[in-house]
Amino acid sequence: MAKKKSETKTENLFRSFYGTNTFLEKSAIPDYYGFTSKRKTGEKGYPDFFKDCDKYCIIVEAKADNFKLAIDEVKWYMEHNLIENKDIIGIAISGQTKDSIQIKYFCKLLIDDNLSKIDNLTDAETILSLNNIEKIYTRKKYGDTISDEALTTFLSELNKKFHDKSRVRDTNRSLFFSGLMIALNDKTFQKTYRSIEKPESGIEAGNLNEAILTAITNQLKDKANSFSKKIVWKDCFAFIRTISFPLIEYKKIIKDIEEKIFIPFKHEEKYDILGKAYKIFLSRAGKIENKNIILTPDHIKDLMVKLANLSVDDVVLDTCTGPGGFLMFALERLVSLANGDDATIEHITNHQLIGFEIDPVLYSLACSNMFLHGDGRSNMIHRSSLLDVDNLVEDDGQKLLDHIHKLKPRKCIINPPYENNLAFEFVWSAIDYLEPDGELIVIMPSITLEQNQEKASKRKQLKSTENLLKKATLNFEIKMPPTLFREQGRTIQTSIFGFTKKPHNQDKNVLFYNLKDDGLESVQHKGRVDTKKQWPQKEEEIFDCVLNGTEIPGKSYKRKIFIKGKLVLQNKQKTQKGFVPIGDLFNVIKDPQQIQSTKNVPGDIPFITAAIEWKTHNKASFKKTEALVYVVGAEGSLGNCHYINGDFTASSLCLVLTEKDKKQYPVNLKFYQLYFESIKQEVRKGLNGWKKGKSKQSISQSRFETFEIPYVDINKQNQVVKKVEKIKKDLEEIEKKKIELDKQLNQLVVGSTDPCEL
Repeated sequence: MAKKKSETKTENLFRSFYGTNTFLEKSAIPDYYGFTSKRKTGEKGYPDFFKDCDKYCIIVEAKADNFKLAIDEVKWYMEHNLIENKDIIGIAISGQTKDSIQIKYFCKLLIDDNLSKIDNLTDAETILSLNNIEKIYTRKKYGDTISDEALTTFLSELNKKFHDKSRVRDTNRSLFFSGLMIALNDKTFQKTYRSIEKPESGIEAGNLNEAILTAITNQLKDKANSFSKKIVWKDCFAFIRTISFPLIEYKKIIKDIEEKIFIPFKHEEKYDILGKAYKIFLSRAGKIENKNIILTPDHIKDLMVKLANLSVDDVVLDTCTGPGGFLMFALERLVSLANGDDATIEHITNHQLIGFEIDPVLYSLACSNMFLHGDGRSNMIHRSSLLDVDNLVEDDGQKLLDHIHKLKPRKCIINPPYENNLAFEFVWSAIDYLEPDGELIVIMPSITLEQNQEKASKRKQLKSTENLLKKATLNFEIKMPPTLFREQGRTIQTSIFGFTKKPHNQDKNVLFYNLKDDGLESVQHKGRVDTKKQWPQKEEEIFDCVLNGTEIPGKSYKRKIFIKGKLVLQNKQKTQKGFVPIGDLFNVIKDPQQIQSTKNVPGDIPFITAAIEWKTHNKASFKKTEALVYVVGAEGSLGNCHYINGDFTASSLCLVLTEKDKKQYPVNLKFYQLYFESIKQEVRKGLNGWKKGKSKQSISQSRFETFEIPYVDINKQNQVVKKVEKIKKDLEEIEKKKIELDKQLNQLVVGSTDPCEL
């Protein structure tokens, strides 16, 4: 005999998922909600479960196995009640086991103060957490989040309002915006700002400021990490007291932020709203350069998080957090991997995101960002992550290191400061924090590793690239386009580097990819935008190359970075047959006099400078010497190459190249002068350096010597030079004939008296 199916079993499944006291049960539902009997008698009736939330109510009907009846009855209770000024969500459920459950979600939404007809809320067929129900309801009610371009436009317009009459200082605008976003989480504040009426004097605007401050303090209190420098939130946002808008305009600003940003983005784990606001508010005010901060574009943040290849239990570290963008994108990825499991999502938010930030404004923004996306501030640390750098030493550095090790970070994603070689310091520090086999994804100046290789060669240095590679493997380098940070007024050659915390095997092939163009274009008032929708395809190609080692001619290649035990890091052409280092073809030296062009003493000796026109000097450094003089230190003339044969002196901005090995590599210097001039732009892109955060270009001697160029057979060299010299002679003859012809024509014109003869 078949076992009788029980409605109680269905109800118990519902209770066990949400908890015993989460919903009101039939017998406890107050009469003032006005439910009427489903028997249509006009008497009172009650659904099986009920919950009154802030903006909506949830009505639940459960049946043992009659799913259609559960649907019909939940719809009845959604229609027949006295609930006012709230949306209504209905849930119909049936089934005797977790595997056999059938469930459907409905909604009635208030539109212009009237409830709509019953509609499907979602097509989900599993029991959803209250958090997920709220997310789905929010999207159903308010629509999807506005586009990136629309958000940029909104924030730009908001910035103009802040700027008008200097109502909000440029350096406070991002904090003010974040403060309003935080305050809107406070239900008391929501009621306060809506209820304040137009005052007779101007005092109510001041009261609104105090309400904002109180809401911020209430929302952000507690959860300060014990390793953080002390921060008092009310003091941090105290400037709000000085802000003065007309009350109606003030309320309109808050209402617009609530409806256009706060509500639509409330459940968007990824979106770094405050980072975008920070960039817009400061860049529009022309101040972003003063912070020595370069904010990573969103599509590159997303790329770097994807390159980190996160798993759901990964702990993610950012040792220079800024407004928190990388952590936001990592949070989005981790939450998606949690597949809606609330316990896992809560653990991710509270325990799997670690951030360091020393700048108080950026720290406040990062904490605000974390708060707005679930509040993971317990692992936000207000201090430098560097443990042993001059002026940044902390007495409790070892305790801090031990604390981070207990959290077991396996992935670190950073965009460190670029000035004063700090990028390398942050790389070194990040590797120290990571677990064995942990991964670091970092964007920094392309020259960083080479720069620290050169420094190590000049003096014994613990923190050198060679020593870094003793504890970390370089997996790939993705060179970024120089225009990447143009929106922020910077032209910087950067690369994304990928490391794993284990010693680098010298036989390992490293993947090099050159992203010459990301496809984004600068659009007025919108920043850099993917107008042609090229980025997804470019991103897919990058992943294919990095993950599968795919080589694409002109874009990517693999090579070892250790050659015969020697580290060779320079950005150069792919090693191929016939290509050799410049240092193998030429003796490369600097003029021993090291004279600056402005300090030469005029004389009879050619003085070769960076300019095309030479000067003179009174003393020769080189006598009866055939050489090339290559410009390495003058940005405007970088890559210029001069040929000379005789006595000369060269500027301190130049390198002098002479033939090195006549037997193995005989060279015609005139040929290579032509060659160097032909690849001038390529060399500038491949070898230009980074100095003190500026975009000034230069070429170091050691990097120049290891740059590979093709060696051409000497007979072909001579043939090319002979042809070029013949062409030059022919051109000279043509020029002479042209001059002679011009003279003859001039004489004819001057000597003629009859216009008809002309």
